Amino acid sequence: MAALFLGACVCTAGCGGRQRTITFNEHLDEIVLELDGQEYPLRELAFYVAYEEQLIQEQALAYDASNPGAYWNTHINGHFIRIKAREEAMDQAIHDLIFYGLAQELGMELDQEEIDYATGRSEDFWMNLGEQAQNRLGITKEELTEDLLRMALAQKYQQLYAAMNNVPEEDYDASGAAYETLLGEHTYKIRDRLWEEVSMGHVTLDQ
Repeated sequence: MAALFLGACVCTAGCGGRQRTITFNEHLDEIVLELDGQEYPLRELAFYVAYEEQLIQEQALAYDASNPGAYWNTHINGHFIRIKAREEAMDQAIHDLIFYGLAQELGMELDQEEIDYATGRSEDFWMNLGEQAQNRLGITKEELTEDLLRMALAQKYQQLYAAMNNVPEEDYDASGAAYETLLGEHTYKIRDRLWEEVSMGHVTLDQ
């Protein structure tokens, strides 16, 4: 997962009008995504929201440590950072769910070393969030670990799938051309009413 944006045109969040937002941890069991006939509640995307927020916040602090919100409200290449971050969180979640599903169909599993690595990443991420952000996110450490294990299996199958198709692994990243073809073989629907009310930059962060 990565988000690199070059060039900037600053605009306040109010430029596009004020939008209704939700308190994230109060809507965790509401369905936000339907993928290949299966429904996923908001809690299934909580890790991706938190990860994307932490990633963008690092860039925001480098941009203006005294006012990181200025970066979140920046307009770059036709997109507000805050909105783009939400889109990338969803895109990565769909990507991982697709590859995780394919891995399960094949009967692929993580070995113990891979499980230990993913679990360690989960522990580090959870600790770095801190108690306040953990509470605001609303999921448990165990749920976060399950998300990281799912992501690890998705990545493992992505490597195999790329090798089977004789293309570089990165071509099957969420922004890759080969993945776009694979995505076209699946059906999904985002519950925009709920998802667009997730205010990226305000779920686990104070600004």
